[in-house]
Amino acid sequence: MIIRQVFALACMLYFPAAPVHAQNTPLPPFSARTVQSTPDQPDRIGYITKSGSFMRLEFEQDGEDIIQILRPVEGRTLILYPASQTYFERTGPAQTEEFAESYTPPCPPEMEEGGLSCTRLGIEVYQSIPVERWHISTAASSNRMVILWDPKRKRALRQEMSNGTVVQMTFLKIQELDGREAEHWVTEFPRAGATTLRSEWWYDPELQLVLRETLPDGTRRRMENIVVGPVDPGLFTVPDGWKRIGEPRTESQE
Repeated sequence: MIIRQVFALACMLYFPAAPVHAQNTPLPPFSARTVQSTPDQPDRIGYITKSGSFMRLEFEQDGEDIIQILRPVEGRTLILYPASQTYFERTGPAQTEEFAESYTPPCPPEMEEGGLSCTRLGIEVYQSIPVERWHISTAASSNRMVILWDPKRKRALRQEMSNGTVVQMTFLKIQELDGREAEHWVTEFPRAGATTLRSEWWYDPELQLVLRETLPDGTRRRMENIVVGPVDPGLFTVPDGWKRIGEPRTESQE
């Protein structure tokens, strides 16, 4: 069984009053502590470090410490197991530095390989933000969806379902969180005959990531102790002497 992804907070790897970085402007390196709070469950703690296109995620899974290192310009993902000093390496298509740093499509290649059909229809402006209009569907379902995709924030700012349902994000204001300026957004999910669901998130335009998020089920995610500045390049490599294994660990493996 392939290792499950680190909890969603670490992947929140996204205006009027906040500028968007140009594609050729590198993002500053940073490190931060991640926290996910779910009702009636203990908090899940992790750490994220990013420099250029490289990213390091540290978290606990099934009682074991795990490190995941992403090196997209090389097409490499490293999964490290500190307790046994072993690691697994997964390879895939390499991305250019510009693509890895600045652009994320709404449909990753693995999802399209699994039967998801994604067609880019064009570019338009939504809430003063340049967005891409995409048509998304699957052969196995009659459901269709048109989304307005913001590649910088890595979110669909508006979703138009085939049944007429519309889900959209609305920008509220710029708010300071832990000394950083963040965009406060709200998303509303209308439901026939039921209360509209609401989620919120706070986006840091300088680091292009979500600092805080609340979900309708009560789950809360946040980044804290954010330090912006150079990080050790060695954090994105396998330590000397560690043994490479042929497949990722599972719960049943010792």
